[in-house]
Amino acid sequence: MEKLIVMVFDDQTKALAGFELLRQLDHDSQISVYEAEIIAKESDGSIRYIDNTDKLGLRFLAGTTAVGMLVGFLGGPVGAAIGGATGGLIASIADLRHVGVTDEFANEVNAALTPGKFAVVADLSEDWVIPVNTQVERIGGVIFRRTRAAVKQMHHDQDVAAHQAEMDQLKAERAQARSDHLAKIDARIDAVRSKLEAALERDRRKMQMRQDQRDVKIRALKAKAEQSKGEVRRRLEARIAELRHDYDERLVRQSRVRAGASKWRS
Repeated sequence: MEKLIVMVFDDQTKALAGFELLRQLDHDSQISVYEAEIIAKESDGSIRYIDNTDKLGLRFLAGTTAVGMLVGFLGGPVGAAIGGATGGLIASIADLRHVGVTDEFANEVNAALTPGKFAVVADLSEDWVIPVNTQVERIGGVIFRRTRAAVKQMHHDQDVAAHQAEMDQLKAERAQARSDHLAKIDARIDAVRSKLEAALERDRRKMQMRQDQRDVKIRALKAKAEQSKGEVRRRLEARIAELRHDYDERLVRQSRVRAGASKWRS
């Protein structure tokens, strides 16, 4: 199951040990790490990346990643102090929710990640929590995790629904409007239609980015599975199937949204 995890530590040495722990578990195929970063919380609340020449995970993921968005958000209004690593963008709340980050999760992490502390933020798949939990506790860290599948039932783009509702209202008004009011209503309909098209295009781009990221993850897992046997290979193939299933579900929902919006285009 794909998850976002944040492991919080009191010092950099422990954070590096947590990072190495993920590397070893990934090597043993107990988990599959797609991206991981080590960060520090500065005294002003900003986030500093800890440079690590031996990176863990897929450094070539396309677009803004879940880890990057979460790291940027943890930096708050001050933002992330980029230190040689790929930039964590300060994401919108909607974008964060799409990757599984809720207010509750963000608040819990921020309460633990106080200035002077360090964290490892990772996007990974794990079949059970015990391997990571046991060793993180042994190192002296606190772990937070959020299942990314928890957001499956959300609307792809709330703006689409809002523009559709406004278009309904405008067309209902137009049917009963006086002739001298039609020009103004038509102008508003055109404006809302443009916003609807823009929202649908944003949604399309997000889905393309998710597809690109999913394909990178699947290629890496397939390469590892081809070199594995028995239970390890079965576990990796199950993670590949899960990634494909989650994306296909999102694609079906997006198709329904776009089909529902098509009647407002004319």
